[in-house]
Amino acid sequence: MSSFLAKRILLFSSSSSLFHHHHHFHQLVLLTPLLRHSLSTQSQQSKELPFIAQYLISSFAFSPARALNCSADSHLRAIKSKERPEEVVTFLKGTGLSHDQINAVVSFHPRILAYNVERTLEPKVREFIDAGFSGELLVRLIRNNPNALERKDTLSRLLFWRDFVGSNNEILLKIIKRNRLLVVFDIDKHIVPRINLFKEYGLSNQDIARVLANGYSSCMSRKLETYKHILDFIEEAGIPRNSGMFLMCFKAIGTFSKDTIEQKMEFFKMTYGWSKDDVYSAFKKFPSILSMSMDKVKSNMNFLIREAKLEPRSIVSWPHLLGYSLQKRLVPRHHVLNILGSNGFKKNVSLWSACALTEKRFLEKYIEPYKKDVPGLSEDYFAACGSNIPV
Repeated sequence: MSSFLAKRILLFSSSSSLFHHHHHFHQLVLLTPLLRHSLSTQSQQSKELPFIAQYLISSFAFSPARALNCSADSHLRAIKSKERPEEVVTFLKGTGLSHDQINAVVSFHPRILAYNVERTLEPKVREFIDAGFSGELLVRLIRNNPNALERKDTLSRLLFWRDFVGSNNEILLKIIKRNRLLVVFDIDKHIVPRINLFKEYGLSNQDIARVLANGYSSCMSRKLETYKHILDFIEEAGIPRNSGMFLMCFKAIGTFSKDTIEQKMEFFKMTYGWSKDDVYSAFKKFPSILSMSMDKVKSNMNFLIREAKLEPRSIVSWPHLLGYSLQKRLVPRHHVLNILGSNGFKKNVSLWSACALTEKRFLEKYIEPYKKDVPGLSEDYFAACGSNIPV
């Protein structure tokens, strides 16, 4: 508003003839109080912001909303002058970080401006730099896991995990970003026992790193008994410890409790008549069957049984059908198969084989060859998809 009014004032002042025109002069007289009020209001609002919010806006281009939100942090709100934050900025410059890198650090972790440089920040950052975490790597470390700056003994834990992943900094940063407590847990008392358990069941360091990199933050935080139950369940399902599928199954259900897994098993048994072996069989083919929401399972099952006329137990052989989008894959592809069948084409094709194809292959195999013989086939297909091309 104020920018618009200021432009109007400049427009008036740029031409002296305008000031001699009674109508334009009258407009100026009316606009000036309004402009003063607008500028006064903005100035008043700025003064009402806490000091640190104003500092974040002026020095680091934070939006007013985010700056105000950051000022709710008790450490930041205690800052009443530029002295502490500028001391932090000066120190970070001295470590070799560029202006953009310092902006990035503050953007990711504004609380760093409240650190005492001599007592807290310098000792911590210096030890990181000495260990090889400098420059952009230091920025990304702070960005991915601010806990590293705020906890004691984090360097020893970082070095443990760096050795664990084979000194691969990219994997290390990804792991500590998605599992922030890894720089908090005691290595000998907490981490090593869990790693040893996973190794007993055939998981390598690389396998464990993959699980952590996928963001399974509870992978190192739960009781050993809970993990043992999950690993035993996978083995009972008939999946060999040294197989790649064992890791996939652990990824699928590694965050669930014993009770949750048992409830899901019971759901398939009571609702669809599956036996325990049926659930195991489906789980081996499609581990996500026990990690999906029961609402999704119900909606897909209802369609497959009522519309596609499949027997509940037959779906044990094609459990991936429960993972597909109902609106973008199951419904439209079933619709196409019905149209083709009623026109004498592609009879007795299984819904599973049609749904297993990529979108491109489905179009090539079931749509393009029949467009001339079945007018409107393509339009019917995309209409059944809700006018969205499925993926």
